[in-house]
Amino acid sequence: VELYGEGSYFATPAIITGNYEKTTPMKYHFKHATTYARLTRVDPEFIHPYDVYEDGTEAHCNVVGVLTPCTIKSHSTKGNFILYQVSYVNEENEKVQRHLPFSKVQRVISD
Repeated sequence: VELYGEGSYFATPAIITGNYEKTTPMKYHFKHATTYARLTRVDPEFIHPYDVYEDGTEAHCNVVGVLTPCTIKSHSTKGNFILYQVSYVNEENEKVQRHLPFSKVQRVISD
């Protein structure tokens, strides 16, 4: 799934780890796919299905621990695992391409 709400800049990939049934509507627990941080009691309004990002999608990629603007060039899938080929400008101001797992890519939400 992706987590985001009104006014969010990024759609954050997350993995469902459980639910909290003592509330109405039910809230859910997640693991942030990039940082592995636990996210608890998330309201359903912030939970959205994860769709593979199309070529040309603007995103931010976690490259060596730093979020860097990037563009999706292509993707491949194996089961539930998604690998993106992305391009970005590195620290030497060179445009480079590399492959990153879905967990390292956060889609920019466009209005």
